Amino acid sequence: MAKICEVCGKSTTFIDEMNIDGIVMHNYCVNTFEKEPDKYVKKPIETTKKRQQTDKEYQQLDKEINDKSVYVKGFSMPFGEMVEFMVKWAIASIPAFIILFIIFGILFAVFGALFF
Repeated sequence: MAKICEVCGKSTTFIDEMNIDGIVMHNYCVNTFEKEPDKYVKKPIETTKKRQQTDKEYQQLDKEINDKSVYVKGFSMPFGEMVEFMVKWAIASIPAFIILFIIFGILFAVFGALFF
């Protein structure tokens, strides 16, 4: 799809196309653009009241979500319970180590057979 030059209104090609600050123009239209850049710069579209209302609603919802957030600053755990937790965690990890041992054994057997 051909782009339209903002200065002269004609279609541009890949060879003579120039892009300055998002404004597409021909190479030979640059001098005209530089003389009066304000004439060709697009004005930002004002937001409508509906958009502003939607933005306010999103800000209100975001504020409500942030107000309901929970921040954990710390916790205290007795030493005995911590040791008990660590022992349970170590016992629970044994099946994972067995599975890894089997996988590495299979890989060692396959790659060992390739090189010997």
